[in-house]
Amino acid sequence: MDDLKNATVLVTGGAGTIGSHVVDAAIAEGVRKVIVYDNFCEGAERNLREARAQRSAEVVVLRADVRSREDLDEAMRGVDYVFHEASVLLLESARKPQKAIDVNIQGTFNVFQAALKAGVKKVVWASSASVFGEPLRLPVDEDHPFNNKTFYGATKAACEHIAVSLNFTAGLRHVGLRYYNVYGPRQGIKGAYAQVIPRWCERIEAGQPITIYADGSQSMDLIYVKDIARANICALKSACENDFFNIGTGIETTAKQLAEALLEVTGCRIPPTYEPHDVNLVKRRRCSTERARKKIGFVAAVGVREGLKEYWEWRRHGLD
Repeated sequence: MDDLKNATVLVTGGAGTIGSHVVDAAIAEGVRKVIVYDNFCEGAERNLREARAQRSAEVVVLRADVRSREDLDEAMRGVDYVFHEASVLLLESARKPQKAIDVNIQGTFNVFQAALKAGVKKVVWASSASVFGEPLRLPVDEDHPFNNKTFYGATKAACEHIAVSLNFTAGLRHVGLRYYNVYGPRQGIKGAYAQVIPRWCERIEAGQPITIYADGSQSMDLIYVKDIARANICALKSACENDFFNIGTGIETTAKQLAEALLEVTGCRIPPTYEPHDVNLVKRRRCSTERARKKIGFVAAVGVREGLKEYWEWRRHGLD
């Protein structure tokens, strides 16, 4: 098993939603030094407030891009472990496919290669439930066939094959985590590529109705961002390598149920509006959590209503 105590870790996308929480979780594990590697395209300095405020670990922030192999090689000197969270997400990948290839595929390959060159002990990295596409059965276990049709899912599937190949050919020790529907504090606040919960919150704050696609029966497996960070720690500390795990709750929440919960949490009384189905979104999501529980000891702890309350409080009090 790997131990983070007194280790030096590097987190790509470390100023982003997930990455900054991984930074906090790594510090809580007793690391000596955390290198935040982020181009700040989506990341934000405010996400690092907690990390900068503590005094137990050295925090170094590098404004750099995973597309630069030279910068990665330099940054990884003396690094024990890497958490690779930098990524172009679903909607932006659909609209900017070349950027998705450059960041998600080439960037991930660069991270893996730099880690091998530097002698990094283990890489834990962000894959996605999108590799599965529309599920053929529920719950979706790790052996479910890839049925993806989105560009984002295609980039993550490619990265999984690359990781397996580099384990076989070069001994890359890695664990890929297939994140389900992540939400929580520090999540993208504005912009064309904001995800559903931030987008809905933005409309509520503006006194506008939230938008539900189709009839609201489309479902998600919603997982709180702090649980995601904890899953990264569990994967790194486990004896597992060259393996993949679903990181979700195993609980299905429909868009209509989510909307009702969010309206209740926020006290909003404006009824939602309905629009045609978004082709980038699968109709149902619910993962099997058994493998993650048994092999890396991870079980999600935060329920949807509790997570929504914390996210709403953060939006009200945690922003600049």
